[in-house]
Amino acid sequence: MKFKVGDRVKVRKDLKNNAFYGGNRVNEEMFMHRGQILTIRAIDGKNYLMEEDNWHWNDEMLENKDYTYEDLKKSPIGTKITFKNRKLFVKNGEDRFESPDDFTYIDYFKGLTNYEFGKIIKIEEPEYKTVYESKVEILDETEKRYLRGVIRPFRDKVTYIRKFVYSTGDAKIDIVVENWYICLPTFPKNQMYKNMEDDKEYTLEELGL
Repeated sequence: MKFKVGDRVKVRKDLKNNAFYGGNRVNEEMFMHRGQILTIRAIDGKNYLMEEDNWHWNDEMLENKDYTYEDLKKSPIGTKITFKNRKLFVKNGEDRFESPDDFTYIDYFKGLTNYEFGKIIKIEEPEYKTVYESKVEILDETEKRYLRGVIRPFRDKVTYIRKFVYSTGDAKIDIVVENWYICLPTFPKNQMYKNMEDDKEYTLEELGL
């Protein structure tokens, strides 16, 4: 199970009424909680019981709640914060964080995602269980817009999309559609589609398309 008694968790925003998740059906009252923060008061087998109601919830219905400045203030000594540029700070006091070549005070983190070193991508608490991690966007908006236009006439038939890299260092995008595929024009590997792994087969959902 992903959570423990006392955890505050977020009900999935895309929860569907009367649908089944992990064998449990969502009723009208559970559906009204979508997107809300609930607190686990007990665990019953594979189900969670919340302080806010008496229904049975499970891992498929829930996700980690958004991490806030107040959570950071209460975090234990040793908490790690990693930024998008891989800058790492470790909490070594009630109001102070340090990196190997710098330090800062907790008040500077009030705007968690707007801190001067860039967006926070991960926060870990000892024993370094991840309590927050941002979703990494594989494609930028320009790349998404272009690929959406290409696949629009047959998007329901796309099997996967991959980045193929030649020995010359150039790359191309292959769009596999059932038993045939489309090969897009080549480009220098490090100029476009930088976050796609070489030769990995991505679904449309993974690419945000």
